[in-house]
Amino acid sequence: MSVAASFLVASVRVLWPKGLNSSYYLDVNNFARHTSWAHGFMHAYALWLGLTILVIAFVAGYVLAWWRRDVRAVALLVVGGAGTLIALGLNQVVGHAAQERRPYDAYRHALVLVGKANDYAFPSDHAVVAGALFVSLLLVLRRAAPVPWGVDPALRAAAARRNKPTGAMVALAAVAAVAGLFLLFARVYVGAHYPGDVVAGALLGATIVLVLSLLRPAAFWLANAVERTPLSVLVRRPAPTVGASARL
Repeated sequence: MSVAASFLVASVRVLWPKGLNSSYYLDVNNFARHTSWAHGFMHAYALWLGLTILVIAFVAGYVLAWWRRDVRAVALLVVGGAGTLIALGLNQVVGHAAQERRPYDAYRHALVLVGKANDYAFPSDHAVVAGALFVSLLLVLRRAAPVPWGVDPALRAAAARRNKPTGAMVALAAVAAVAGLFLLFARVYVGAHYPGDVVAGALLGATIVLVLSLLRPAAFWLANAVERTPLSVLVRRPAPTVGASARL
């Protein structure tokens, strides 16, 4: 790094770890300058495409659980969705408390591939959604604690079958992981965030969903209660009627 660049790193207002945030941001920004062929895609991915893929994976997980009549998985995904919204709201509070300037406000020479925002950089809203939705799908893969040893073997086997993740749900979680990580990189690539902003955002979203998941017993109870009402269609696919089954 040149003497001029070193001076800039030392003089701008950047949150801890200041040196790593600034140097990595400038390195990725320099990489972006030399990969102009990817600018159009990265612009779209950083703004809306990455979030769209994550939301589609989350909704597909909900539909899959609904179709399989997996009420507990549906309940956990609802908790994850609520946690995502709560994390986004909390992110505004954290951002106004930290008051970190956007990188392009500090480095006027930086390449910026998206419209410049007027809000604070830390933490990243996009990263909050990425972390929260990925963890929401991850929780479904292991939605209940293992059955203790010593219980009836038949009950243990039934619990294992109930909690075993499907290949489709594993695939959706993998898609969310890859799409989320690439979104974190994309937000730095387009010049909108420091690396620390996206890491903090992802951790914030993931943590809020994990904390809310401690309420899973209440979520399971509520989902089971809804299942016994006319609103059961919200948590599971309706079972075929006797007449329909006979015709089939």
